Amino acid sequence: MRNGKIHAVVDSREYVYEVSDVNKIVIMTTDLGPFYDDMGLAVDVGNNTVIFIMSEHKCYSSFLFDQIGKVLPIDHHKIIDASSCTENSIFEIYVKKSDIKA
Repeated sequence: MRNGKIHAVVDSREYVYEVSDVNKIVIMTTDLGPFYDDMGLAVDVGNNTVIFIMSEHKCYSSFLFDQIGKVLPIDHHKIIDASSCTENSIFEIYVKKSDIKA
């Protein structure tokens, strides 16, 4: 993340998203460990676009804790729960609050 924007590089092409575009962040876990990476982050930035970062990727921890975790109120308790999970599961760690009042 640079200048408050998320930069994702796929096939040598860079995509840039505003942090304010983030609608939801989840951690997905599987029962495939320890031989396969069994945890990943999914960041929904709207327009049917989701950024996936697997936990063994070099930027996973720094993105989650040092970058996005400092600008959005992520649920650290659910991150701990996901880190100890050995089953197929989804942990919602951030959901954008709606400005619409009923």
